[in-house]
Amino acid sequence: MIDAGTEVCALLGDPVEHTLSPFIHNSLAEYEKVNSVYTAFRVNRGDTGTVLKGAYAMGIRGFNVTVPHKEDVIAYLSDIDRNASEIGAVNTLCLSGGGYKGYNTDAAGFIRELRECGFDIRGEEVIMIGAGGAANAVLNALYSLGAGGVYILNRSVKKAEEKFGSDKRNKILSLSDHGKIEGEGYFCVQCTSVGLYPDNERAPIEDESFFKKINRAVDIIYNPSETAFMKRVKRNGGRAVNGLDMLLFQAVESFKLFHAKDVSEESIDLVRKKLKERVYKGS
Repeated sequence: MIDAGTEVCALLGDPVEHTLSPFIHNSLAEYEKVNSVYTAFRVNRGDTGTVLKGAYAMGIRGFNVTVPHKEDVIAYLSDIDRNASEIGAVNTLCLSGGGYKGYNTDAAGFIRELRECGFDIRGEEVIMIGAGGAANAVLNALYSLGAGGVYILNRSVKKAEEKFGSDKRNKILSLSDHGKIEGEGYFCVQCTSVGLYPDNERAPIEDESFFKKINRAVDIIYNPSETAFMKRVKRNGGRAVNGLDMLLFQAVESFKLFHAKDVSEESIDLVRKKLKERVYKGS
């Protein structure tokens, strides 16, 4: 029951209509018996500082941050976790002295998803599509998991070079230059918003020859449950999963930070089951 002692948390992003974060966090709160409520706020780019100032004044406990704010929000934080600073993007904010402290739980969520899928990329060159806010955490995770190098395909080579060009392990190409990647059997992670509901029919790369090189893939989009990118990977004999488990696992890490408590594996399994039923039923 919501009362005067209920802690408030929320997602900040644009758009937010598709999000499952309130469902996940409110379910975790129910199973873990935490007096908390979680919602979502659509926030225009440029309004983040104003929103956080008001939220701090009201004592809102914490936020998750999604596109387009994962990098821009850093300028408005009172403190930032070391790992989030190294990644260069934030997805979790917790009430702290004088404002909000920023964390990144996306990398941990992605790492757990790959491990549970059995995707072992140690020593491999892998492919990452996109260079937005989510790509920062994914790239960090890829190297944490032992990737030997990463081909980064992005619409703007300049943007990708500015963000990731200083690391010589990264090989940066435009989306249209994907043909320069030789060989096959690659792991690929799709980090752009192309294909996100309701824009279901598009993939960041449409050329079927590209998908013949992929045998394992993750699309971090989770709505729809099977993206156009995933369909192309499967059509060419590869295995592909969406970002639903990454969403869940990063949310669990955020929940721990918001409420300063651990989460049982039993609660995680219950929420995971409910979440997959909800997505696969299309509700």
